[in-house]
Amino acid sequence: MSAMSGLQVALELAQDRRDASAQVLAQARQGWLAAQVQLEQLESYAQESGARWSTRSGSCTPDLMRHHYQFMERLTHAIGLQTGMVAEQQRKVVREASVLREAEGRLESLRQLCFARERELKQALDRREQKQTDEYAALRHRRQILGQTRAAPL
Repeated sequence: MSAMSGLQVALELAQDRRDASAQVLAQARQGWLAAQVQLEQLESYAQESGARWSTRSGSCTPDLMRHHYQFMERLTHAIGLQTGMVAEQQRKVVREASVLREAEGRLESLRQLCFARERELKQALDRREQKQTDEYAALRHRRQILGQTRAAPL
């Protein structure tokens, strides 16, 4: 395996890792958005329930009020848990974004290395071709001089 084919394999692997990392980040963002939507739904439901209760609270029995307060406690607890989920999902998004940046940095480094190696190979090939051209010209010149020397009368 030549150096360039090894670099090409490394470049392809780095691209695959970057793509996989981008996909994981997209999934993390979707999870964060879903958690955020669910939190908003819970908060909206709590506000609606509170508004409905405030209109009916004057004509309720103590048992019904106790049940309502217990329900609102549970709903507040669920909102707290969901807030924690949103925060965890956000931390996951930040982590995955960092992983993606690292993968993109590695990919860019490999691209630059491939570019430099290709440039070096082209320069070596150009030097080799120039050397061959120079040698051919020198050989031709020697033949010309030899041909003139043989043809010249003494």
